[in-house]
Amino acid sequence: MLHKDSEKRKRSKYECFIGFFLFCMLVCLPVFYTNAVCFYESDEVYHAEGYIFVGESHVYLSAALMNSVTDAEGYIEGLNDVRYFYKNDKSVSQDQYGNPNTMYMKGNLFFVYEGLNIPKERTTQLDRSYIYSDGKGNRGRAVEKVHEIMNCNPNIAHWNIISFQGALEARTRSSKSSSYYVESYRNWMDYEFPEADCYFLSIPTMTGWYDRIKDANAINNALQQAFPEQYLDYTAFLKERYPQGMKDPTLATDNIHWNDNTYIALISDVLKTVQRSQETVQQYNVINMQAVLYTNDKTVIYLQPNSLGKILLPNCAAGLPVQVTGVTDNGFYQVALDKLTCYVPAIGLEEEQGVSNGI
Repeated sequence: MLHKDSEKRKRSKYECFIGFFLFCMLVCLPVFYTNAVCFYESDEVYHAEGYIFVGESHVYLSAALMNSVTDAEGYIEGLNDVRYFYKNDKSVSQDQYGNPNTMYMKGNLFFVYEGLNIPKERTTQLDRSYIYSDGKGNRGRAVEKVHEIMNCNPNIAHWNIISFQGALEARTRSSKSSSYYVESYRNWMDYEFPEADCYFLSIPTMTGWYDRIKDANAINNALQQAFPEQYLDYTAFLKERYPQGMKDPTLATDNIHWNDNTYIALISDVLKTVQRSQETVQQYNVINMQAVLYTNDKTVIYLQPNSLGKILLPNCAAGLPVQVTGVTDNGFYQVALDKLTCYVPAIGLEEEQGVSNGI
């Protein structure tokens, strides 16, 4: 009898242990205290231009904020063909406070960062090695992510990469890091992304976080000297919005970060600046008109009314209706394709299928 009672007690303790173990597993299973996870997806729509911002907390904040200025189809208001979808949930990762830490992006605008709420991801994206490239295949995490984005979006013809990284370096060891950034970015242009256009956004050192840092602009100065055409100096842009630096609490959240409207204005203006730099400078006049014409076997669609400029579509099926919104004085029709204004040489459109047309 004693033997049976002993066996029952052992079995009961074992069952309690198993039950407790399974309970812990069930309680802990939904919680993933891991680094932020970003999924970069394709919207499977042709885009002549794609845009990738690389950075730290400024870029992290911008990624969520730019989602607030898109229309129902994902296009950002006031910009030419910039489409952006962003979602944040807990499906793969959440931080130690239970906040969503899984990001999804698609369209032709992307943001590269690690996150903010977990020490490891902050350390990764703040370090200068994040943007490193030696031109021989050794590269930082940000460079790997840019390649990932480009590889999973074959529907985007040309890329523009804008780096906004270096805020911590500019405060700690900027004079020692200047050549590091210049060499890495040169390898971006020559080795990593030779077909893309790279731009380097000025580090905003006018805030209180950089007080008493005597060489805070060393990286900015080195980038401006090394890449005068690629360096985008937004110091005046930000000072105009923050005449008191970061001392007005209605304009800033702390001594380094801007308010929401400033981030939206900054990213939008950078995109406009990059788009202007892609345009072929040419003087032409447009006479407004409204008509529906048809494509033929000579149809080529350009981003600008210039046969030496960028081609959006080198050819398309004949007989397709196209909405014409104007005609230029150098021989192009101005046409509306979804959210995009494009141009087609006169010989590329016809009044009716099979009937030649000209200007």
